[in-house]
Amino acid sequence: MELRPLTLPLGPDRTIRAVLGIPRSTTMEAVLVLAHGANNNMDHPLIAGVHQRLARNGLVTVRFNFPYMEEGRQKPDPDPFLEGVYRLVVECIGEMEEFKGLEMYLGGKSMGARIAAQIVAQDLGASGLVFLGYPLHPPGRPEHLRDQALYRLPCPALFIEGSRDPFCRLDLLGQVLGKMPVRTDLHLIPGVGHSYETSRGAMAPEIVEEVTRVILAWLNSL
Repeated sequence: MELRPLTLPLGPDRTIRAVLGIPRSTTMEAVLVLAHGANNNMDHPLIAGVHQRLARNGLVTVRFNFPYMEEGRQKPDPDPFLEGVYRLVVECIGEMEEFKGLEMYLGGKSMGARIAAQIVAQDLGASGLVFLGYPLHPPGRPEHLRDQALYRLPCPALFIEGSRDPFCRLDLLGQVLGKMPVRTDLHLIPGVGHSYETSRGAMAPEIVEEVTRVILAWLNSL
């Protein structure tokens, strides 16, 4: 498995970093692009760990940083800008000769999952979506659902959620899944929170293995 760093241009004076995970032997005719959450970057243990394990299992995988993280800022840029960056990453990967013809899957952690859903709901083609802790609503504010993009998705979606996630009440998620017009699959990880952390505050190493297995099995089931 090769980890290949990339620098992608955003304009005359701005770039972002990305990392390609390229299998020694590609056993799946697909690429999965993963975006990070609002308060972390592409090196978050969940994103980086899943990225590498998927590549070792034959899936081309991409992770990248949004510009605000590259520039050391804490607050994410507005959604339209984040959406444009995600689109740029997908376009750049899609134009690489060695990956032409592969199916494109998009997803991410929390905010990254939400941005992926929004661009696919708008018009960006994708074969499926992988959501690692979809932020269905702000903590303590379940009346403010971030669900509208989900009802406009044209492709299957996999939700991997922690049972203690304050961003995603499971009864509300169940209602949303029931109204989505596409195939949806939910994998629940008991006893963990929004970043799959345990009550002790850290993500157990075996969680990354579990998430990897679930993603691979889901892709193989489509």
